[in-house]
Amino acid sequence: MYKNTVSLISFEEIKSEDYTMAEVSICIICYNQEKYIEQAIESVLMQKCTFATEIIICDDCSTDNTPNLIRSYVDKYPKRIKAYPAQQNMGMLRNWERALKLCSAKYIALLEGDDFWNDENKLQKQYRILETYPNYSVCFTNARNKYENGRKGYPHYVNLTDTTHTTADLLLYNFIPTCSVLMRNNISTTFFHPAYFNSPFADWIIHILNSKFGDIYFLNEFTCTYRVHNSGVWGGIKEEKQLINKLNAIACISIIVSKQEIKPFIKQSRRQALQNICAFYKQHKKYFNYLAYRIELLIN
Repeated sequence: MYKNTVSLISFEEIKSEDYTMAEVSICIICYNQEKYIEQAIESVLMQKCTFATEIIICDDCSTDNTPNLIRSYVDKYPKRIKAYPAQQNMGMLRNWERALKLCSAKYIALLEGDDFWNDENKLQKQYRILETYPNYSVCFTNARNKYENGRKGYPHYVNLTDTTHTTADLLLYNFIPTCSVLMRNNISTTFFHPAYFNSPFADWIIHILNSKFGDIYFLNEFTCTYRVHNSGVWGGIKEEKQLINKLNAIACISIIVSKQEIKPFIKQSRRQALQNICAFYKQHKKYFNYLAYRIELLIN
């Protein structure tokens, strides 16, 4: 377990002249998350670090009170928090692209407005890992799942033990909680492959793109909380849509990943996704759909 060897300072203690020297950009995207955005921001403000940070918040033209809540934090911390409200709804893919391109620091931490961090040393631990091991492009941790509206499920996000993961591992399924990520800032005009914009969701593709720059480090600690609710990108859609979205995402990934040695892992991931869809339709006696995907599975 990582141990601090230097004194840590809180958000409030960082001097104003350090604001433009941020080592970490904390990138928050949100849309209609008035119930959650304050907890997300407060969880960032509680971080204790040996380096300066900046907070970039990109709201995607929310229609609730989210913009006003963000503005209140900008007013309180005008040099540390920068808000970039969209003039019209862009959708999650474009909002992530916009937000990441606004980050100027050496490292970028990811957080969606309905999730939050629960370890005040999260950034410090991950920063030290990436500073120590330059061969890693991303450091992520485990997350606790918080279910709302009486829902029940797995208490934590992933069951992993290995420290090092690669693109090949990530192709099988998305095991990275986005709210846990600290990544090197490899964002450029060419980072976002055109196929990214055809994906049903952003995070898996972003993790794949990051893995092209180095291995992925898993810090086996619970530093954050992933909220599962009816308005979520994943938790808010039905199982059938989840299965189809995953298959469509794999199609996008197959275009993005060019290394031949990785192709068998993409094929394996696609076969597994098709098998899951077939099992779903068979269970629900939707035999026409079942046969359509069964044929696709046989020729895959």
